[in-house]
Amino acid sequence: MQPEKPKDEGSQAAWMSEKDASLDFGPLHDERLRIDRIVSRLDVTDDLVERADLASELVRSVSRYEDTIERALFVRLDISAPAVLEELGRERDQLREAMTVIHERTMGIDPRNVHASDGQGFEDTLEDVVHRLRALLLGEDRQIAALMGSLGPEDRRQLAEDIAHAFRSASEHPHPPHTAVGRFISNAHVKLDHTFEDVATPSHPGADTING
Repeated sequence: MQPEKPKDEGSQAAWMSEKDASLDFGPLHDERLRIDRIVSRLDVTDDLVERADLASELVRSVSRYEDTIERALFVRLDISAPAVLEELGRERDQLREAMTVIHERTMGIDPRNVHASDGQGFEDTLEDVVHRLRALLLGEDRQIAALMGSLGPEDRRQLAEDIAHAFRSASEHPHPPHTAVGRFISNAHVKLDHTFEDVATPSHPGADTING
């Protein structure tokens, strides 16, 4: 059963609107903007090649974002909101399962060929990913806003450093390895697949759209 689409999905997260958000969150802030651009584009485009390309980019971007969120932010909430974090963890696991299907359907595959086999199944899974992502982000945003409201200037500076450090090694695979070495190897495989795609298919309409 798909999560209900949040009613305020089009509004920017409260923490993103803070004056120093780009400083406090650094690369995580930019990654969230990228995710929002991808999802917004998926809402309006019917081009199957572009949708396949966007789906692949969405999985990589959300994987980096969620891995960083877990390792840099939510470790600070383990004691204060265990029940909420447990529920968000379940939602994240369900999202990762759905994203793994997209990952397996797009890695090393020319975007023009992704819909050739069970195109409707791919679209159903992509729709499920977007629904689950929106619901998860809504819950995470509430926790992030609460966390930021409790931090002083020094804690915010430390958080910014932790985010930058975690993001540098963030996994691009839906199920992130538990070690830095594991994440490095996993990311190398993902980047290698994309390198082969770039050689075989120089044009990537989805990535071209969201990267400007």
